[in-house]
Amino acid sequence: MLEIVGLTVAYGPVIALQDVSMSIPHGSITAVLGANGAGKTTLVRTISGLVRPRTGSVRLDHTEISRLAPEEIARLGIAHVPEGRGVLAELTVEENLRLGGLWRKDPTDRRRALAEAYELFAPLAGRRHLPASTLSGGERQMLSIARALVARPRVLLLDEPSLGLAGRVLGQIMARIKHLVRERGLTVLLIEQNARSALSIADEAVVLSLGRVAAADRARRLAGEEGLRHAYLGF
Repeated sequence: MLEIVGLTVAYGPVIALQDVSMSIPHGSITAVLGANGAGKTTLVRTISGLVRPRTGSVRLDHTEISRLAPEEIARLGIAHVPEGRGVLAELTVEENLRLGGLWRKDPTDRRRALAEAYELFAPLAGRRHLPASTLSGGERQMLSIARALVARPRVLLLDEPSLGLAGRVLGQIMARIKHLVRERGLTVLLIEQNARSALSIADEAVVLSLGRVAAADRARRLAGEEGLRHAYLGF
């Protein structure tokens, strides 16, 4: 289980997160929703070690990780797919994927992980030797998620995977994420502004507003709360 307890994060005098707590159960999808500036991206950057909290803790299976370096957190099994996708445009699709497997020492294991990535995201297989710069927005998002999965993480942090994607492509990606949770027991923390799509696949949901937890509930129940949806989620 991934646990965030009493997390406060500041950029100088500006408080980005204040006393945020949540638990992300093993083998589930937890959606973190909210408007721009709510603190969603700061949350995942703190979990992955890119930002240090002022107070509070982040625990992975009861191990405190908030003071570890990003590479140490990655080795423990947390993979972060940042907003904006973060693929290396000058490298080929396969070279990008191989970067995701650098932590894996067994060559056979790395080859198996590559094969699984191509199986899960079939459009990438026919483009494996092409530069990532030639991919569409949806294909780049597939590549960024696939690269993270090659590391075989226990926890996947997805920051705004819907950004700039057409509805059909977004539906395909969300379906693949759901499949990974069911088949591999992957734990997913899904950061989204597209509340409808996130709530459609999430088990749990947390709403952030101005750096604080405004609501937390089962995703299905939260989606049914009309007043909360109008106030925080825009639908």
